[in-house]
Amino acid sequence: MFNFFIPQISRASFDLVVKIASIVLILATPIPTTHAQISINSGSITSLETLMPDLLKADSVDKALNVLKPSLTKTQLLKSDYLLLDSPTIAPAGLMSVRLMSELPGTELFVLMNTSPAKGDSAILAAQEIPNMGKSDIRVKIKLEKSTELLLAVRAAGKWYSVSNDVKIATK
Repeated sequence: MFNFFIPQISRASFDLVVKIASIVLILATPIPTTHAQISINSGSITSLETLMPDLLKADSVDKALNVLKPSLTKTQLLKSDYLLLDSPTIAPAGLMSVRLMSELPGTELFVLMNTSPAKGDSAILAAQEIPNMGKSDIRVKIKLEKSTELLLAVRAAGKWYSVSNDVKIATK
């Protein structure tokens, strides 16, 4: 009844098409970041790439914020209703998905921090540079082993804004 044209291609050609499609999808998809892995894009005045070594050494929120340009402290972050930090309220220990969203015009950078990291761990959970856009929405995977407060700091139009959430880690 229906005749469809189905081209006959060799297995090698098919494999090549699959590889090219995979590369295109990888390049077009934002990379979710995980604990101590930071996805870096270029384009900001002070790039995340140049700040990363010092950020990963920071064992507190204030030390991490001091590395950022301009240097600031947690109390200097402006609270904003235009930010969303969507994390579970109660979760099992291990990996969890967190949604970071900004509706602030000129959003340039997301930095997700753990306000009480374990001794020897970095306060930075994830960081992502964003093309200067009006609305930015990303998902990251982070690893938490104990209850904590998550702090999202966002640079938009040269100012720093924040929102925070408590995450309780369920114990058996």
